[in-house]
Amino acid sequence: MDIYSLEQILAANLSWNRARIKFLARFLVSLFQVQTVNLAKIAGVFAGDAKVASNYKRLQRFMRFFLFLRRRWRA
Repeated sequence: MDIYSLEQILAANLSWNRARIKFLARFLVSLFQVQTVNLAKIAGVFAGDAKVASNYKRLQRFMRFFLFLRRRWRA
């Protein structure tokens, strides 16, 4: 699956703007490539023409402002 196809799937299921959809698609592909949650490593393979430091800051901003839903597991 290419990034464009992933963008289309995300856009059909999320009510986000196009820039955020593109970011999420690139983030997911990069995450699968490096197989780690280390933002420095993800920034190194993040698609685009920006510098690694710029990608790292972008990833930090996304993580800072994105609300992750927590699921509480009960035994």
